[in-house]
Amino acid sequence: MGWDMYLYRRQYVSNYSWQEDTAKEDMYNSIVNTLAIEPCSDAPHMNIEVCVAYWRKANAVHKWFCDLDGGKDECQSIYVTRENLVALRDLCNSVLFEPAMASSTLPTQGGFFFGSLDYDEWYLEDMRNTVDQIDKILQSTPSDDFAFDFIYRASW
Repeated sequence: MGWDMYLYRRQYVSNYSWQEDTAKEDMYNSIVNTLAIEPCSDAPHMNIEVCVAYWRKANAVHKWFCDLDGGKDECQSIYVTRENLVALRDLCNSVLFEPAMASSTLPTQGGFFFGSLDYDEWYLEDMRNTVDQIDKILQSTPSDDFAFDFIYRASW
């Protein structure tokens, strides 16, 4: 067993007739047809959630996400903005640049199945992995489209 951590990109898609963007309306209709569902006709919309990042036992990263939610750690869904992801990436980069500052920049956190509390090569690999994943997410997610948001969840 272990601590599995996921970041989902959520996209709002609707079929409201007032939309100027017919591509999103086409996407909505395609999903409805593919899934063979009967959506609510009064409010034709959906949220599509796709896992875009995964970590295992990266407890410092988990602590950072939980701190966004006031420090609560109950495997809850945590809303994350694009700006939050940029901030996390920048913190990881600063740790990679100056590893001696890791304990004050992105401290580890103990817990059930949380893995090592050491600031070692595994910790630094978590930082590199986080930077790589967030860079890919930011490159593939339009910054000017408010239909996208992010949700973090962890489980064991």
